[in-house]
Amino acid sequence: MSILLRYQGPAVDDGTMNVYDAAANMVAFSNFVVAAAHKLYGEDVQVTADITAFKHASFGTDLMFQVMQATAATLPMLPNLISVATTVKESIELYRFLKGEEPAKVQHINDHSINVTNNSGNIIVVHTPSLHLTLDRKAGEAAAQFIGAALSKPGVNQIEISSDGAQLVQATTDEALFYHPIGDEETLTESTSRMGLVIESLSFKDGNKWKMWNGSETLGYAMEDEDFIGRVNNGEAFRKGDILTCDVRVTQTKSGTALKLQRVIVKVYDHKTALDQPDLDLGT
Repeated sequence: MSILLRYQGPAVDDGTMNVYDAAANMVAFSNFVVAAAHKLYGEDVQVTADITAFKHASFGTDLMFQVMQATAATLPMLPNLISVATTVKESIELYRFLKGEEPAKVQHINDHSINVTNNSGNIIVVHTPSLHLTLDRKAGEAAAQFIGAALSKPGVNQIEISSDGAQLVQATTDEALFYHPIGDEETLTESTSRMGLVIESLSFKDGNKWKMWNGSETLGYAMEDEDFIGRVNNGEAFRKGDILTCDVRVTQTKSGTALKLQRVIVKVYDHKTALDQPDLDLGT
């Protein structure tokens, strides 16, 4: 099952849509779909987007999910693309409903659904992850690219998102100005502490988080230490079970009603390999 984005208009029909715009739109659309998956299942679920269709201004995106065993036990359901498609649909409809403005009122109905009131006094019911996606700044920047900027170009007058041949949602030129980041992200708390972290899974690709055990749970940590990244790129050996002594910055931010917690490894002071660690003292 794929989520398909398609552009319509004279520039698409005659093949004059700019190739650089098309590439930027394709990346932004994939980022938006990945963000939807993270709002549903959390940042610690690793999501990879693969482009499965690229033809005549149509972009298909397949998602692959990697769930840590400890994380899987806390999920209400296993990740699936149907739920992601629903979140994408509701979010794009919510941008239109809000007309690019912050909600006048947000009221929780239950653990899964929210009443959202716009500045005209109208009310729409959406699932909680859909609102969080709409108020997420990075998701808003992605929507501004593959919807807002695309529909502002001459010769492109409509986008359509579909899945398995069924239309999910569409947007037109008249709505282009509605698609942009909504609200400002506000930092609520920030602290830095030194701790030891055990490597659970390695991720040396740019932008991917390291899965680390902090003594009580496995979480994702972004790597910000450029010197350490350089050592990795130069071939320093790492394996599961190695311990890093490092400074970790934890930041809690708020965008609209959505809270987000970010964990970043700022500086690595020591790398102790699993083979260097002393044998456990079992009292024998």
